[in-house]
Amino acid sequence: MKVILLHGKDASPSDKWYPWLRKEVERLGVEFHAPTLPNPSDPRIEEWKSALSQLRPDEDTILIGHSRGGVAILRWLEDQKPSVKVRKVILVATNSGLLSKRAIKGESNFGFYTDEGYDFGRIKKHSDSFVILHSKDDEWVPYDAGLENASGLDAKFRSFENKGHFGSKVKEVPEIMAEVQGDS
Repeated sequence: MKVILLHGKDASPSDKWYPWLRKEVERLGVEFHAPTLPNPSDPRIEEWKSALSQLRPDEDTILIGHSRGGVAILRWLEDQKPSVKVRKVILVATNSGLLSKRAIKGESNFGFYTDEGYDFGRIKKHSDSFVILHSKDDEWVPYDAGLENASGLDAKFRSFENKGHFGSKVKEVPEIMAEVQGDS
């Protein structure tokens, strides 16, 4: 099994709870990848999808995306051939795919958000297990985005009261490890 983490906008794999996750996953003897995604302050979807493709996710892979990284995972899954499967997808504070609902109006888009939003039907063909983690006090991505993604993906939804955007104040997310360990 391997775990791939895609960080969010304006971040790197050494930020937030990401180093903690790496340590915990590797402690299980599981392969862990958290690439430094190109242009994190002004990301382009094609570059982030390419970075994910290079890691060759397969049926033994858990994909974890935080914020914009979660959007990139969903867009990557939309583009895959029907034969491509991943074990599980865990989305943390991930925005809606709808352009009209992007978190910060006026920020650059470069393909992350569309007028149509996500094609949940296509995405669901690539995994039988989706988990959404979202906090009611998220200051960047509305709680409704988590509910929308959970509904569209028929996902397990884990709601929080005080995690915000799972940003720099959050050093550990044991609920993610519980999901990973459930598959190891």
